Amino acid sequence: MPSEFTTSPAEAREQKYPWRVFWFLLLAALAGAAAAVPLLLEIFRPLIQNAPRPSISPPLIIVIGIAQNSVFLGVLIGVGLVLARKFDMGAPLLESWLYDKKSPVSARDSVKQGVLVGIAVGIVLLVTLLIAAPYFPGLPFVSAAHAALWKRVLVCFYGGIDEEILTRLFLLTLVAWIGARFQKQKTRLSPATFWFANVIVAILFGLGHLPNASMVMHITPTVVVLALLLNGVAAITFGYLYWKRGLESAIVAHFCADFVIYVVGPAFLKS
Repeated sequence: MPSEFTTSPAEAREQKYPWRVFWFLLLAALAGAAAAVPLLLEIFRPLIQNAPRPSISPPLIIVIGIAQNSVFLGVLIGVGLVLARKFDMGAPLLESWLYDKKSPVSARDSVKQGVLVGIAVGIVLLVTLLIAAPYFPGLPFVSAAHAALWKRVLVCFYGGIDEEILTRLFLLTLVAWIGARFQKQKTRLSPATFWFANVIVAILFGLGHLPNASMVMHITPTVVVLALLLNGVAAITFGYLYWKRGLESAIVAHFCADFVIYVVGPAFLKS
């Protein structure tokens, strides 16, 4: 199934690099990373308290962290935007808004689909987490449930913005670009290549959650399967939205899913 974007790959390559989109996404990603800090400090407080005191001052640590994140996120966004334009992917709504031109996709439909899909994914994942919670009390979801409401709301921005930039704009686009090297028609992404890339990224997305989880719980084969299943369902769904509607729709969907899980979900946890 072809993308709904109407700009041809040849036209996309002729366009200038979207620096305005780059800087907008970079600032949004840095803000999203900062929004996750309060909840992460809450979840990993025991580890932080028992860790050796750093040899440099906290303000300097913050400055270094901002610099490292800026470079890291800048590379992800920069590469992602370059490769995405080759296959009619990327952030079409942002580009149309920042450059005052007609969007190839409908903003209303993109946001609407993002909200509906995100809520649906969030409900499916929340039900599964609520069933698993009694057997895995160390789940980050359970730990996050004890945090203040505002911290749980803020972390949704990190998932929506930063994780979508990392996994969809950069990683999915990169794997799809590599896969397209083996297509007969190299100027347009085939459905087979997209779904291959989407599944690969979904697996990587699920495995990528295990290092943080290992800090608060014991990783067993069951936990690995659970991580792959839950994160895989979300990643495949958000990847499809990215392909069909653009990065913005995937961001909205991811935010809504996280909101259902981390903001609404704790109300259903048995104390």
